[in-house]
Amino acid sequence: QQSGYEMRPLLSTQGDISSVQGFLDQISHIKESITQINHNVDRIKSYQTSMLQTADASDLARNRQAVDDLSTETQNLMTQVKQRLKEIEPTSRHTDLAMRKNTFSAVTKQFMDAIEHHRRVAIDFQKAESQQLERQIKIANPNATPQEIEQAIAQAEQGRGAVFAQQLMQSVGGEYRRQQAQNTLDAVQERHEDIRRLAKSVQELSVLFEEMQSMLESQAKVLDQIETSAIETTNQLEAGTQYIEKAKQSALSTRRNKFICLGIFLVIIIIIIIVLAV
Repeated sequence: QQSGYEMRPLLSTQGDISSVQGFLDQISHIKESITQINHNVDRIKSYQTSMLQTADASDLARNRQAVDDLSTETQNLMTQVKQRLKEIEPTSRHTDLAMRKNTFSAVTKQFMDAIEHHRRVAIDFQKAESQQLERQIKIANPNATPQEIEQAIAQAEQGRGAVFAQQLMQSVGGEYRRQQAQNTLDAVQERHEDIRRLAKSVQELSVLFEEMQSMLESQAKVLDQIETSAIETTNQLEAGTQYIEKAKQSALSTRRNKFICLGIFLVIIIIIIIVLAV
């Protein structure tokens, strides 16, 4: 069942995002989407649990379809969140960079937590399905070794159902056992595509997680560069101020010396005048 959630459209102009209110509005929308992602993942987990517990083919198909629908919706949400984060990524041109960077980092980490939650649910279900297939194989062929079971599941996951069927059918005797083997084969063939998709999903989520991690690291470098530049500018200003002060002192000293020299000159003139007058 679809959740009916639809992400709001991206703000249309760069000016919207450049304003503080526009930036905070985008952050609010992203947080709503992350909440929906986590909600979807929890529902996916619930449907997957039902898939593991049911033996009814129609229930299994219904739960699988629900998982597929929610997975597609969640993937679309994640793609849009990723796009939005790139849209609002802080740059050095923002005067309120520190606020933007801190807010951006916090919401990006929330998104990464949601990605990891989704990835962990997928991995857990993948393991549970493999364990269930292992139990089914043991029922069909109690004499199967762990290595044979592992190989059979791997072959089925790779889509090599014919090889798996031949090995399993040859290893059992009697019509009842053969029927169990066929039922097991059918179950494996139904689930191996689930497991294959799960493996692909886990890989995609891992890549997305790494992209977000790289984005955070990039933001940290940008802020460090700006802080370094600010420190250098401050140092240069301080050095310039000191130079100006020294120049002022030098100019003051020069003027003082000029006045002293002028005073001495005047005194000498006065003395000469007095001497000549006498």
